[in-house]
Amino acid sequence: LESMSDEYLRLYARQHVFGGYSMLTTEDNTKNERGPLCTRHHCIDWNYIQGKPRPRPNKWYIESNNDADDNDSSTIVPSNIWKEWSYATDQYAQSYYFETWQRIKGDENGEGMCLAMTKKKGGHDDVDGNDGILVVVGDHFNYILERQWTGVEKAYPDANNLVDLVDSSIGNGDRETAISYLSLDGGHGTISSGWKIDCSIQSWNHGRNVFDRVGGGKVYVVGSGTDFFSWEVIIGDTSWDVHESSISSPA
Repeated sequence: LESMSDEYLRLYARQHVFGGYSMLTTEDNTKNERGPLCTRHHCIDWNYIQGKPRPRPNKWYIESNNDADDNDSSTIVPSNIWKEWSYATDQYAQSYYFETWQRIKGDENGEGMCLAMTKKKGGHDDVDGNDGILVVVGDHFNYILERQWTGVEKAYPDANNLVDLVDSSIGNGDRETAISYLSLDGGHGTISSGWKIDCSIQSWNHGRNVFDRVGGGKVYVVGSGTDFFSWEVIIGDTSWDVHESSISSPA
């Protein structure tokens, strides 16, 4: 980031990555014509900045072509293709957007390897103290790491999002603030490649081992038994909590 020109830093700001968790529910009505409702809470978000958080979580209805009982979210079975209809509607009471989603090869229909972890802020020998998320589904993994603050960042109260803030800070000759806000990183890779990153906000991390990126060293687990909530995963100088796992033993 430090080697980028002012113009490139502004261009670099115009991308997006986020991470969080979703809650699956159904509307409290008898017809429930729209099917399950998904609410996504962002823990880390590229677009939103200090003092200007996302005002509300994103919510949408799931339309899938499976045989599940739409009135019971516990019966939902994997689908290869599904639609996302926004919960928010326009002046005609229609969803203001919809998206079609499709499974990608290697996700094992969500029934294979499954792992979700969050980085303990300041845990173990963590030197940067930033938050992080690592999720594995089948052969795929995604990661995201929060911004790395230096303590010299300046405030830009008129900025409503990251692009505004970076444009303002660069316009004021304040590269330090821009670089701090742009230090957030996230990406994707596969286990079969040797846990190598193949797509990242920070393109210079392509081909790098994800554990080197998120923690910088050897991976091991502290704990015993089958209760993964009690495990502590150490990655280099960082510590991670386990929130979901298909792995039955820490060994």
